[in-house]
Amino acid sequence: MRHLLYIIPTLCALWMFDNSASMDRYAGWERNSVRNSMHRWHRRSKAKVAIFGSSTSKDWLPRTLAAEVTGAKLGDVLDAHINGCHQGCTWAEVRKMMQRQRRFEVAFFGTNLFQMCEETHSKRVLQQQIMLPAADAPRLFGLYAHAAQPLNYMGRYIGMTLSGAYGDTAAVQRFLAEDVYGKPKRGRTHRWARRALPGKSKTASCRYRPADVAFKAAVSGALLDDLGVIAEQVFLILLPDPTAGLDDPAHRARWAAHRALHDALAAERPHVTLIDLVTDGVTDAADFRDAIHLHRRAMPRQQRLFERRMKAAGWPPPRGAPPDEAPGGR
Repeated sequence: MRHLLYIIPTLCALWMFDNSASMDRYAGWERNSVRNSMHRWHRRSKAKVAIFGSSTSKDWLPRTLAAEVTGAKLGDVLDAHINGCHQGCTWAEVRKMMQRQRRFEVAFFGTNLFQMCEETHSKRVLQQQIMLPAADAPRLFGLYAHAAQPLNYMGRYIGMTLSGAYGDTAAVQRFLAEDVYGKPKRGRTHRWARRALPGKSKTASCRYRPADVAFKAAVSGALLDDLGVIAEQVFLILLPDPTAGLDDPAHRARWAAHRALHDALAAERPHVTLIDLVTDGVTDAADFRDAIHLHRRAMPRQQRLFERRMKAAGWPPPRGAPPDEAPGGR
């Protein structure tokens, strides 16, 4: 019993330091990026159309275009994208919306080929931990079971739940250093800080072996199922990247596997329509401003393709038609 007199104050002190160091769990760009998206949910609480995914989804599909192809008013379109939000992040976001009983007539989700590999970055788990309702943690752990190292994901999730500082250690270290040593001058670092070595440029892709995509494939299925709960019609968009135009058998095989997987995911779900922006889309690497994002000059051509694909799917529906009479509606 006497040991508790030492343990409890120590744990309380650690808890107070953890919250202080993590700014009450607000420290870090990733946290604020998620919260900014959630604030947009509140501002457009009666939205009928939602755009999910990462920054590439938002690049290809601005709110104005989403309103045009669905026949909705601009004020009825919710930009629900989050920078760097892959399938697991979007699934957690949708589960949060289900908890809050949000409903839409149309939902868009865009994905790139490279996003199908796991890319075990700590921010992926942090995004899920911030948004996922606590009661859905067992569901998440069930999806983690498909990963190459499921215990790694589970351990990170539990650690981030217990410690705000652990959730984004890089941000906490930076803020603590600024508190102690002050902010460095623009373009410089503190003399004691280790400079990052210049990294080699690499092509963002995914080898697409079954083991590489097992986790994201399982999450994609769960995401599309749950999108069907909050939306009458779901559009699954295949977004291109510079590898789509490479004259290389390995990359062509990856894209064929990517298309086949998403064809199957859509075919199994009547509420999902696949929109392929890779076939006949922008594939010249010179049209991309980096390994992921399309250059502004190429955007109009890609968006015209999107409009043609949507028109072929019967959208926008006839003016005045209720959602359940629109193509693919229920």
